[in-house]
Amino acid sequence: MSLKSAKAEYAIHSIKTANALSPPFTNPLQISSPKSKSNGKNTENSHLLDPNQFQYHVRHQCRSGTINLKQAQEYFHQLIQTKPIPLIDTFNHLFTSLSKLKCHHVVFSMYRELNCREIKPDMYTLNILINCCCIMREINYGFGVFGEIMKRGFEPDLVTVSTMLRGLCLDGKVFIAVEVFDKMTEIRFQSNESICGILINGLCKICKIDVAIEFHSRMICEANVITYSVIIHALCKDGSVDEAIKMFFEMIGKGICPDVVVYGSLINGLCGSNRLKEAVDFFDEMVGRGISADLVTYNSLIHGFCQMGLWKEATRIFDRMLEQGISPDVVTFTILIDCLCKTGKVGKAREVFDLMIRQGKEPDLFTYNSLLSGLCLEGQLNDAEKLFKLIVDRGLQVNVFSYNVMIHGYCKSWKIDEAIHLYQKMLHKGLKPKTVTYNTLIAGLGEAGKVRTAKKLFHEMPTVGLSPIFSTYVVMLNGLCKNGHIEEAMDLFKSLESSKYEPNVEVYSVLIEGMCRVGRLEEARKKFNEISEKGLVPDVVTYNIMINGLCKKGMLVEADELLVQMEEKGCIPDSISFSTIIQGFLRENDINRAMQLLEKMRKRNFSPNEAVTSMLLHLVLVDDRCYAALESLPSVLHGRKKRC
Repeated sequence: MSLKSAKAEYAIHSIKTANALSPPFTNPLQISSPKSKSNGKNTENSHLLDPNQFQYHVRHQCRSGTINLKQAQEYFHQLIQTKPIPLIDTFNHLFTSLSKLKCHHVVFSMYRELNCREIKPDMYTLNILINCCCIMREINYGFGVFGEIMKRGFEPDLVTVSTMLRGLCLDGKVFIAVEVFDKMTEIRFQSNESICGILINGLCKICKIDVAIEFHSRMICEANVITYSVIIHALCKDGSVDEAIKMFFEMIGKGICPDVVVYGSLINGLCGSNRLKEAVDFFDEMVGRGISADLVTYNSLIHGFCQMGLWKEATRIFDRMLEQGISPDVVTFTILIDCLCKTGKVGKAREVFDLMIRQGKEPDLFTYNSLLSGLCLEGQLNDAEKLFKLIVDRGLQVNVFSYNVMIHGYCKSWKIDEAIHLYQKMLHKGLKPKTVTYNTLIAGLGEAGKVRTAKKLFHEMPTVGLSPIFSTYVVMLNGLCKNGHIEEAMDLFKSLESSKYEPNVEVYSVLIEGMCRVGRLEEARKKFNEISEKGLVPDVVTYNIMINGLCKKGMLVEADELLVQMEEKGCIPDSISFSTIIQGFLRENDINRAMQLLEKMRKRNFSPNEAVTSMLLHLVLVDDRCYAALESLPSVLHGRKKRC
C-alpha cells in the first residue's frame, strides 16, 4: 500500500473525526471537583506559610516526586483560595505530578475548577491536558484541547504536535496521524526528527513498513539514527533481513553512524534467519567501530547459536560476555541452560545453573523446566525429583509442562506407577492435561503391558475436552499390538480410517508387526500389499518387519525375494535387513546363501548384528566357510582371540 492510497483510505474518517470534536472540558469523564482532605503530612502546616513561600513549597514537593494524590488535592484546595491568584506555573507542577501518578481524570477536574475561577492556562497547561487525553485514549478530547490552544491564540509547539501524533498512533489511528502531520506541514509547521520518528514507529507497529519507508524517503526533516533504527528493527522483525541490510548501508552512505540498537536489530534478525556467520561479522564490525555490545545483543547471538544446537559456540559467546563485564540476566542463563540440556550436556547445564545462583539471579519457571527436562532425558530421575520439589519450595507454580516432563521421565525409566501417581496429582491440583500428557502415558502403559489402563486413558480424553490426535492413535495401536491385542488393534485401525486421519506407512508398520508377532502372517502380507494399493510407499522399517515375519515362519525364499524387490523399488536395505535374513539362512543351515549376503554386507560397509556374529562363531568349528566369513570381520576374530 502506498502512502497516497493509505491517506485516501482514511481521509473520510479523518474529516468525520475533526467535525465530531466536542468541547474538551464540559464532560471529559464526569469527575467532580476535588474535595478538601487535610491529612497530608507535608500539608498540615503549609497554611502558616505566606503565599509566595507556599507556592515555592508546592513546586518543591512536586519536583521531589514524593507527593501523593491526597496531598495534591489539599495543595490545590489551598492554592485556589490564595490571594493574590497563584502563578499558573504552580498549578502546572501539580498537574504534572498528578499525570505521573496516572490521575488524569483529576487533572481535568482541577482544570475545570480553574476555568470557573477564571485562572488562565498557559501553553504548558494545555500540553499537559493533551498528554492526559492521549494516555487515556480519549483522542477526540485531545483534538478539543488542540482547538482550545488555537482559540486562546497560542501557537502549537513541537510538544503539542508530537503528543497529539503519539496519541493517535497509540490509539491505532496512524494514518490519521500522518494526515494531521501533512496538514501541519502545509501551514509551514517546522517538524523535527522526533515527530517523524513517532510516525515511522507508528506505521511500523501496524506492519505498514513499506509505507514507513516511503514516508522516511520523503521526510522534510533530516533522517537520523533513530528513524533508521525503527525501520531496520521492523524489517528484521518481519523477516525482511536483506531489506534491513540495504537500509543499513543507505544509512552509512548518508554519513549516519549506526549505534548498538541498529547493530542489535540486524544481529537478532540474522540469528533468527540462521545466518549466524553474517551475524558474527556484524558483531565484529560493531566492536571494531568502538561500539560496545549490550546484553540484548549478546542474548541474540547466544540464542542464535543455541537454536542451531551449537552449544560450544554459544558458550564461547557467553564467556566473552562475562570477560567484557556484562552481567547475564535470567534470559541469558535460561537460553544457555535449555540448549545444553537439549544437546545432552546436562553436567554443563548444571554448572551454568550454579553460576546463575551464585550471581544472585533468581531462576524462573522456564529455567527450572529446562533443567528438569535435561535431567529426565538423561535418566537422572532422583535429581529431577529433587529439582521438582525445589520449584515448589521456591514458591513457583509448577505448570503442565513441568508435570509432562516428569511423567515422560518416569515412563522412560519404566516407572509407570510413579507416572500415573503424578498424573493424578496433576488432576487434583486442577491442572488440565495436554494431549502430549496422554500420549506419553498411553505409550508408557503399552510398554509396561498395562493395556487396560492405556485404553481407559484413551477413552477418557474427550471427557477433559481433548480428542485423540494422529500420534495418540499410533501409540495406542502400538500398545495393543505389542501386547497381542490384535483384534482391538484392527478395530482401532478401522476407526482411524473412518476418522479425519488417514493411516500412513508408520501405522501400517505397527499393525503388520503386531500381526507377525502373533503368527498371523497371511493377514500381515495382505496389509503389506494394501500399502501400495493406497498409494503409499513402504519404507525400510516396513520391509524389515515383513522380512523378519517371513524368516520366523521359515519362508526364506519369499524373504529373499522381498529383499531383492525392495531394492528394485528404490528402498535400500540396511544392516538390519541383511542381518535378519542372514540369521534366517544360518538357522536353516543354508551357509552358501548366508555367505553371499554377508559378502554384500561387507561391500556396503555394513556390520552384522550380534546374533549373526554369535551364530557364525558357533558354526566356525564345523564349517570352514563360516571361518572365511569371519575373516571379513576382523574385529570379531580379535575379540574372540582375546577371550581365548
